[in-house]
Amino acid sequence: MSYYRNFNNTLAIWAAFGGRGELILPIPTLSWQKKYYSDFGYTQYGSEKQIKVHDNGNAQIAVYYAKTPYMSYFNKSTGEWTVVDVPWWSYGQPEILYAGGGVFLAKIVGLANIIASFDGITWHNAGYCQGAQNSMTTGAYDSSIGSGVVSWWYYKSPVYYSFDSLTERTAWTLVGADGSSVPIFSYMTTHKGKFVGVVGGDRSIAAASTSSPGSWSTTIPEDLNTYYMYVRSVHDKLFVMKYRYVSGIFHVNLCVMNDSATELTETNLSHVGDLANNNIPNPENIIWVEDWGKYALFNESMLYVSADGLTWEGVEQPGFTTTNSDTFGGAIYVPGDGFYVKASGYVYYAPY
Repeated sequence: MSYYRNFNNTLAIWAAFGGRGELILPIPTLSWQKKYYSDFGYTQYGSEKQIKVHDNGNAQIAVYYAKTPYMSYFNKSTGEWTVVDVPWWSYGQPEILYAGGGVFLAKIVGLANIIASFDGITWHNAGYCQGAQNSMTTGAYDSSIGSGVVSWWYYKSPVYYSFDSLTERTAWTLVGADGSSVPIFSYMTTHKGKFVGVVGGDRSIAAASTSSPGSWSTTIPEDLNTYYMYVRSVHDKLFVMKYRYVSGIFHVNLCVMNDSATELTETNLSHVGDLANNNIPNPENIIWVEDWGKYALFNESMLYVSADGLTWEGVEQPGFTTTNSDTFGGAIYVPGDGFYVKASGYVYYAPY
């Protein structure tokens, strides 16, 4: 029979012999290399070098944060990153607000339009936010009912929502005409029929039903000594980073929230020191690896895995070492290809 390069992983061998007995999956030590914007098909624009990878569950893209009318997507037929024309990005710098459920939501920095894609190739003007000011900060989308929401950094009425198909340019609905009933959000995600967000200022968490995105309630109230960042739903688990500032030092914990986002449980991953440090267990770097049946998390020189999201075990990854200026922020796994972890001006890649 023909040889397949991934056959020698533990899961493949176990399956080939009938799947008998308990599978004890060793954490692999991977071979890491740096990939730059040029490896994803982009040519340099000005002095910009930043690249970031995103996965919506069906498609993977690599976004070059510059005003170029192109988008790079992973072509599953060829196994190559391929650049396609996206005229929208000629208007300004693209930024992905949300990736999940087969949808990408994006903004063009400085504009009030929401741009959407299902495959990373064709992008639609999904709507606009009439009267919005300042900066669109974050967004989320529930594919099961076609409900989307975006938040703006503005002193009042910062949330807009839509039940549109994402393929037509329609006005998204402003929430909170009184200007104070809806919070500003720093981070958002979609989790089991809810929009969950870290409220601007990072001291509390609020949620709304995705079927009623105009009605928000605080689920974890403000604590003057506690901050939250990077809320993300990954494979039915709701993760958030929690930190406290004690005597000039940051104490950081990776946490799992319950489905209603009312309670937090600290995991065994933590960090004490500066926030600008890649040893922090950042939820942006958590992915679900179907081949393993486990979660994976990347931080400085390490790959951690967990079956339940609470208890993690790690193995050091030689060659996977950065500086604090190369801050991590986003990881994906492309089956049959490998792992990608964003690190400022480049991406770490390990074939698997």
